[in-house]
Amino acid sequence: MRKRDIAYIILLSAISVILFLPLFSLNQPPALSVDGNGHLFKIHKLMTAGWKPWIEDWYAGFPFLRFYPPASYLLAASLGKLFGADIRGYAATLMLTSIVGALALWVYLGKTGKERYAAPVLFLLFPWHIGVAYLEGNFPRANAIALSPLFLLSALWLTDHRRRYLFAASLGISIVVLTHHSIIIPLTLTTLVLLWDELKEVDALSNSVKAAGLVTVLTSFWYVPFFMDIRWTNFWNIYTDVWLFRGYSIRPEYFLQPAGLASLLILSLVILDGVLRRNIGWRKPALLLVFIYLSLGVYSPTPWIHSIPPLSMIPPYRWMDMANLLVPLMVSDLLTGMALRWKYVTASFLILILIIGIVLTPVETIHYPRDLIEVSDFLKEQSGSDWRFVMYPLIGEAFYSYMPALCGKATMNGWYHEGNPVGKGEWTMWYLLDTGGNATPYLKAYAVRFFVTSLNTSLWGYHPVERIGNYTVYESNVSFIQRVNFILVGKFYEMPLDYAYIENPSELELLPPGAAGVIYVGQPSGKFEKILREFTERGGTVLWIPETSGDLFGIRAEMAPINGFALSSRVYNVSHFAPFSYEGGPWYGPVFKMGKPIVKAGNEILIGEVRIGRGRLYLIGGNLLFHALYWNSSYELGLLVSLAGNTGKFKYIGGNVSDGMYRARFEANGPTLLRVSEAYYPYWHIEVNGREARVLRDDRTGLTLVPVNGSGEIEGEFRDPFLPMRMYSTIAWLIISLYVLFEFFPGKRVKIKKVKTP
Repeated sequence: MRKRDIAYIILLSAISVILFLPLFSLNQPPALSVDGNGHLFKIHKLMTAGWKPWIEDWYAGFPFLRFYPPASYLLAASLGKLFGADIRGYAATLMLTSIVGALALWVYLGKTGKERYAAPVLFLLFPWHIGVAYLEGNFPRANAIALSPLFLLSALWLTDHRRRYLFAASLGISIVVLTHHSIIIPLTLTTLVLLWDELKEVDALSNSVKAAGLVTVLTSFWYVPFFMDIRWTNFWNIYTDVWLFRGYSIRPEYFLQPAGLASLLILSLVILDGVLRRNIGWRKPALLLVFIYLSLGVYSPTPWIHSIPPLSMIPPYRWMDMANLLVPLMVSDLLTGMALRWKYVTASFLILILIIGIVLTPVETIHYPRDLIEVSDFLKEQSGSDWRFVMYPLIGEAFYSYMPALCGKATMNGWYHEGNPVGKGEWTMWYLLDTGGNATPYLKAYAVRFFVTSLNTSLWGYHPVERIGNYTVYESNVSFIQRVNFILVGKFYEMPLDYAYIENPSELELLPPGAAGVIYVGQPSGKFEKILREFTERGGTVLWIPETSGDLFGIRAEMAPINGFALSSRVYNVSHFAPFSYEGGPWYGPVFKMGKPIVKAGNEILIGEVRIGRGRLYLIGGNLLFHALYWNSSYELGLLVSLAGNTGKFKYIGGNVSDGMYRARFEANGPTLLRVSEAYYPYWHIEVNGREARVLRDDRTGLTLVPVNGSGEIEGEFRDPFLPMRMYSTIAWLIISLYVLFEFFPGKRVKIKKVKTP
């Protein structure tokens, strides 16, 4: 290698190090912008606990890195251990991927016969990549952008017939694929457009198929579990959410700001020069303009196109990631063939434009809030591992998601919504908190002992215990295991009560009679009617709340107007019922003729009882559940709970919780349905008193339901069936990497001169 090339590599390395040196030198705990501290926590977790299949720190436990490509975090954790801090591993990874990406671009341009010295510098200084790293704090995506030239170079290697390039290409593509998923589609599209002529050759097509096989082997340890468990993801549908769609679209004003203006100015100069010199290639400019248009999202004339797959899979602004690669490539085209003097002048001018754009971009100085550090210190001193804390409201959530690294306690504040198994329940909790609803049943279900808020608010069941800076800490007596009083099946209603919801009624076959009552809303099908009948005959309690006319077990419900003055009962004080009117008109609902009357509506039965086998069927007419919620009638809700609820004895004694493991003891009187404050996931092996338990999912909270019969101990262990794939993949990576290293760097090669025979 020539001395000039060595000096150039040193220059690229120096630029990469200088760019991210401010991150490397941050104090502890580090304060990063927007997403940064959420990503940093994953690095911290890998450094302190290793790559666990399941961790407790966020939400109600979640499968760690199951739905987020792991390469950036694994590398950062390794470098963090080397340099002694998670933030240093974070920064060192950005430095390293930038160096690799710039060198890959340099090699690529050399192989394609283009000017190769200015473009890598422009690539490193391009504002978009720096903005993703600093302003957005999207750590893995910043690394993926930095490595995008490696993907392009790897695709070019596939056109080489030599085997070592095939294996090197497979490694390069695998690295990018494991860094960030959203860049793969735009990067693949870019590669196909730029290298179409080369890749359609027979050798390249054959190599592509072989490389696809190797990439599958190298990345299967992550992608196989991802696709097998994709039903447990919670990906946002950005197009259908107006707020998200608008937030993930680039405002046209961006291109009038210093960084955007600098990028647009370079693009315009390159296109103008190409047109004037009549040597412009239209592939790169056309592709870039398409990507810019797509990045506008909701601000484009055709926002509806983002509802079409695969566009619907990518947040609009991420199409701009390709500008970081395409603009330097276009500059290389511009400088190729230019006289040396003009080449230096032009390159210096373009680099100066970028530097000015970067310098003029305002960057807010961020400090980790002192009061959050003090809150973390307070939580750290609290005993036990079987509870969680919540920070509210969700302002500075990335700071909150780093707090488990500071206090060693679990929280519901995560930064990883794709992999949150309790997603819908947790989002409902936040909604109720934001709208003044009763969020306490959710907080208790998630074993939230400490509720920490900067607002002047009160929460039922929680009392203030500490004032720290801007925050008030509220505490409640919670347990990791709770008794479920009743289960809602059929149509879902949100009630300000503690209960479980089962979406699939067939799961009632796993529920022992007497463990909990069942409220069925609606008209069950023949299959589910049979399940309900068997459950009742075995001693269960079922409340049937039809919403229209219908039949259950041969009992007929007919719609009729309900007159509150005609109600009578020997059991309940009917004067406490809410008015039976709807928006000024009469209230209509089902009534019955069969059954033992509990509440009558004239000559009809509003609430009745029927004995079936060893169990009871309660007939609840008048759309009483909807009526109670419509009028906010706690009396009517209490009536339903008294009929369905399990009032047996239950006591939580205590337990220990750690990553992928929990153990807890309880006392119960007879059959009981327990809710374990752990997210339901199919790979949990749960035992009660040493015997394997059959579990259900609470589709309201996303937590685990376990039927038990009396007192005892419950143990849970997360057994990931995909864990061995990591070992097999490590072996594949080691073998292929050693082969590539040996083939490319075997020492001094011996050249054998061929002699022609006469």
